[in-house]
Amino acid sequence: MRVAFAILRGLLLCSAAVGQVVVAQLSDTHLGESRAPHAADNLRQAVSLINQRHPDAVILSGDIGESPKDWAQAQSILRDLKAKLYYVPGNHDVHTRDVDRYRAVFGDDYYKFAVKNVTFIVIDSQLLGNFEHYEAATPPPLPPETEAESKKMLAWMDEQSRKVSGIVIGVQHVPVFRDGDKFPDTKPYWVVAEPYRWKEVELLHKLGIKDMLVGHWHNGRVFERYGFTWRVAPSTAWLPWGGELGFAVHTISPDGKVATEFVGLPGARP
Repeated sequence: MRVAFAILRGLLLCSAAVGQVVVAQLSDTHLGESRAPHAADNLRQAVSLINQRHPDAVILSGDIGESPKDWAQAQSILRDLKAKLYYVPGNHDVHTRDVDRYRAVFGDDYYKFAVKNVTFIVIDSQLLGNFEHYEAATPPPLPPETEAESKKMLAWMDEQSRKVSGIVIGVQHVPVFRDGDKFPDTKPYWVVAEPYRWKEVELLHKLGIKDMLVGHWHNGRVFERYGFTWRVAPSTAWLPWGGELGFAVHTISPDGKVATEFVGLPGARP
């Protein structure tokens, strides 16, 4: 009887594991950044640790590198990943007038992909604000040609809301909301602001998204805001406000519940 019970328990555990989706999330790798001289070595260590965990997919949620040369180095390192990698642009990758440069190297800057039974909606947050002026007290406007690209992306998101079903998770670089009073900087640079914030929020709800995988803050954290759980991956490169260099691992259950683990890089140097 005990043997039969043990076999049954093992089968149930195996079945649950098969239904799970495990995604590793890298973010803010910042190759070529002067404040992160060890960024390439740290990324190599992260790749090795991710491979040991055998995730179903890997997401890099923006700020890949500071120039096309740095992108190429990042791509060379990331080729060692055993799981499929999905790129997401960050504000160091896409500025207000050069999205075509990113597209020429990485492909689409907004798109959807599926891992088993989970659909991921990748959003280009740089089409939802001008993040070129770090010290700006109010968000600068987007230039007209980028505003046109923004409208195209928002229309695409609306279209997808009529096509997707089941478990849907959003991915972008810049979070839409702050972590309450726990975030140390009030500049608009750190979040998506008006006139784009509530347009995006409405579309995220229409898409059925409850969990957002984001970066930009370099600091791993999970918080709730406006009906979403924001899961911020840490940076592998440098730490503006302390914390630990590393990456996130998200385990998504068959019913859509997400558990996030932050994995540090032992001995990594900013």
